Amino acid sequence: MDEKEKGFNLDLSDSFSSLSKESFIDSLSALSLEYGGSLWDLWVQMGCSSGSSGAYRVQVVHNCLEEKFKAMMQEEEGHRSALFKNIEEHYKKLYSLSKELGISLEEPPAALSIIFLEKDLRDKVENLLQKKKERLSQLTSYVKQDVKLGEMLAEEPYSITLHNIPSKEEELSLKKHVIYLTELKQERLSTFKAYKKSFADLLIKLDIEPANSFERAIFCETDESFLPLSEVRLCSVAKTIERLESQVQQNMRETERMRCRIRNVASKLELDEREISDFLHENPGFSSNELKALQFRLDELEVLKIEHMERFIVSSRKELREWWKKCFYNEKQQSLFSAFYSTIYSEELLTEHEEEIEKIRTYYYNNEFLFHMVEQRHALWEKKLELEKKAKDPNRFNCKSTKFLKEEKDRRRVEKDLPKIEKCLEDAMDDYRLENGIEFLIGGLPYLTYMEIQIKEHEDSIQREKVKKANAKKQLLIQESRYGSTPAKLNSTKRKAPNTSDNSVTKRYKSDVTRGTVNSTRSSTRSTLTRSTSTRCNSTRSNLSRRRNILQSSIVVGSSEFKMTLSSLGDKDPFLTPHNIKQTPKTTLATRGRAFNRRSRSAVQLSSKKSLVINVSAKKSLFKTPSSKRVLTPINSFIRSSTLRARKKL
Repeated sequence: MDEKEKGFNLDLSDSFSSLSKESFIDSLSALSLEYGGSLWDLWVQMGCSSGSSGAYRVQVVHNCLEEKFKAMMQEEEGHRSALFKNIEEHYKKLYSLSKELGISLEEPPAALSIIFLEKDLRDKVENLLQKKKERLSQLTSYVKQDVKLGEMLAEEPYSITLHNIPSKEEELSLKKHVIYLTELKQERLSTFKAYKKSFADLLIKLDIEPANSFERAIFCETDESFLPLSEVRLCSVAKTIERLESQVQQNMRETERMRCRIRNVASKLELDEREISDFLHENPGFSSNELKALQFRLDELEVLKIEHMERFIVSSRKELREWWKKCFYNEKQQSLFSAFYSTIYSEELLTEHEEEIEKIRTYYYNNEFLFHMVEQRHALWEKKLELEKKAKDPNRFNCKSTKFLKEEKDRRRVEKDLPKIEKCLEDAMDDYRLENGIEFLIGGLPYLTYMEIQIKEHEDSIQREKVKKANAKKQLLIQESRYGSTPAKLNSTKRKAPNTSDNSVTKRYKSDVTRGTVNSTRSSTRSTLTRSTSTRCNSTRSNLSRRRNILQSSIVVGSSEFKMTLSSLGDKDPFLTPHNIKQTPKTTLATRGRAFNRRSRSAVQLSSKKSLVINVSAKKSLFKTPSSKRVLTPINSFIRSSTLRARKKL
């Protein structure tokens, strides 16, 4: 009986308990008064309330009510008898079911009325019957599952009979056994699925077919049809897969060895790389057919190798040099392999080279992490040296700002990463020494020692460069103390090319130059002096006039520039007089080359076509002399020597 029905029954019992016989009679009396009064009023209205018609109607009402009450009493007495009978039957069923189901029977409350007692017992009977049905159905299902799973897994079923309802302990044991077999089935099915997938993949990789009926059953049967899923059969499947996996691993090693060998032999024979790549691309796997094809191709190349033994040894030596370079071997370490220098080309010599290559290759790959860190550190070190070299370049600030910023960014990165990788290398070298008992060598030295030497040499080079700069500066000071220094060029103007004249300057200073005076411009560090002098030379041999000779000279003293044009050499020339020059008609004074005045450190350049160009680089001491002497003193010695040479030619 559910809670709702119990609540409803309790409400009914409460309502019935509130009634009493007196109240029932009172209610009937009130009902009779109400309806009887109304009926009487109708009779009065119709005029039938008196006489025989009124008596008749009253008698009919009494008879009708009496019959209804008697019928109701008989019906209720039948209900009461049925309730007693049902209660007795329900008690019997409850006792039997409680005993069969192994549960205790609860007595109903004594305060219940007959009808509620019957209903309570009936509900209990129905509840126990439902429980019995459910337990029988569940037990039947468990037994069937247990038998089926036992046959599928080759396991013994649980022993139980269904003639009587088993106890709760037996039922619980059966349920646990079924759950165990179900889990075992799922586990074995998942294991078989994985085995089947692996088996199919291995057959495809090896390009073979199932060898026997058992392997065909593994490959062809569905998961549910591969029966029984016993532990013995699954172990057999696992052993089959292990055998195929070992065959796959063996084929993989063999094919990889053959491919490497084919590439190596083909490269040493200098065969077409595209042809070899196409062949290897056509046979990428490790099946039996591909294994045979690779072996056949390798045999062909081995025959060619024997025919070209010298080429193979030379190629092996080239490869050996590359591995030496990767492992940072020095000449002393390389010389330990004496077969490298043998000139007797034989198969034994080739075998020695191949074994040495394999040994160094194995050493490299076993310590690839260390070599990789060494290369990283070397790259950072080279970058550091490059940045230091760029930092010493005074023209680097004239470059674009992006390039300068990139250099600064690289410098910060190197300063940050280089100490880190050096610390990692120190730890890695310590681990290598503890693990192998020897030092990790780079260039024949322990790498930590190699790093220390490299850093020490770098520091020594920096010190040498500082000393060199200091010596150069000291030498410059000594030279300047002896010969003076060149002043700075302040507000300098663009220097004019040699043999070019400035007309405005010539006109401006023509009269002054004729009188033999010198005017200099001191508004800038570069001053200009233009002087022109004309002279007429009369020969003592004839009264014929001579042609005019023009000498143009350009004088550069320190940072100052002087220009002087000699239109003629006459009486007013301070250096030349008419009797000092003997010249024939159509004779030109031409001096080519460069003369140096050692005392004044002047460079004099003479040009042809009746022009004389003088370049003078004067010392700083010249600026301390008066203006006239500063200009004329360097020219004096040159003009006199030129006059003497001209006289000799004439």
